[in-house]
Amino acid sequence: MKTALTSIKVIDISVNAPGPFASMVLADMGAEVISVVNPVQAKPEYAGAADDPMLAGRGGPNDALARGKSRLPLNLKSEEGRADLLQLVRTADVFISEMRPGKLEALGLGWEVLGSENPRLVLCEITGYGSKAPHAARAGHDINYLALSGVLSLIRDGQGKPVAPQNIIGDYAAGGTLAVSAILAALLERGRTDKGQRICLSMTDGVRYLLSDISAATVLGGHPEESWRGSLSGGMPTYDTYATSDGGWVAAGALEPKFIAEIGRKLGWPELSGLMERKEGWPEARKGLTERFKARSLDDWSSVFADSDACVTPVLSLAEAHPGGMPELVDVVGQRARSQDATE
Repeated sequence: MKTALTSIKVIDISVNAPGPFASMVLADMGAEVISVVNPVQAKPEYAGAADDPMLAGRGGPNDALARGKSRLPLNLKSEEGRADLLQLVRTADVFISEMRPGKLEALGLGWEVLGSENPRLVLCEITGYGSKAPHAARAGHDINYLALSGVLSLIRDGQGKPVAPQNIIGDYAAGGTLAVSAILAALLERGRTDKGQRICLSMTDGVRYLLSDISAATVLGGHPEESWRGSLSGGMPTYDTYATSDGGWVAAGALEPKFIAEIGRKLGWPELSGLMERKEGWPEARKGLTERFKARSLDDWSSVFADSDACVTPVLSLAEAHPGGMPELVDVVGQRARSQDATE
């Protein structure tokens, strides 16, 4: 995968999370990525950034989203800066922006201009709400897209308060990841038509797209959304987290009866399967799981469930999950593929 996009040149003028993540993935696939930055403000400003390692790291040497890219300072509010950018556009394949609708046009860099300079260009505009929503020009962030898409209503704490899961769903999944998919599809179509195109990606609509299965069950199937919150958001006892004796946590993810039976077998508690058959048995199942997992340490449980199909895993910290640093996605995929080839 490191050479899949070797001949592709990407210009990325975005600064937050979705665009830089998308261009990072394209760079990991072999594309040449030029990150255009404001010479006056080369990194985004966030409240509290001085005390937050992720926010403070943006634009710095530990910014993972900057890997594999070259940086080009250009003032796009100046005639000279725009002229230099258009010079790059003429030989580029992809242009990524995450400005609000109308901002590119206000700079003289809208699709009519970019497309006339390079008819084979793929322009990907990542926006919060899309270009046609009544509030399209309003500011927003991940939590706002989750709120308007309905997904934030599904993610709640024990008191029923909606809780934002970092900025993973809107920025990285519905924004960056779907942008990569759209860009690759546009490049594939360009191979047939020799024509570029403009992609207008709404992160709010992207979240709704990710919500397709749940939406179908609720809106079309007539099931209340509480049924989802009561299952895969901590309501199902065998799909939840439990504290261990040393302050650690284990995650249980057993949905199917055979996996639930395996948890019961490992815990020496075969009655668990019967309790999980109907929801009236769930309170007793949760109480039993809580007591049993609390009786031993995280290391003990990790050993007990090692090489088991019980779907029970330790909850790792970031440092524990990435002891050797952050691997490139393409490396991980490639290693898995090579391992499979070696065993076949």
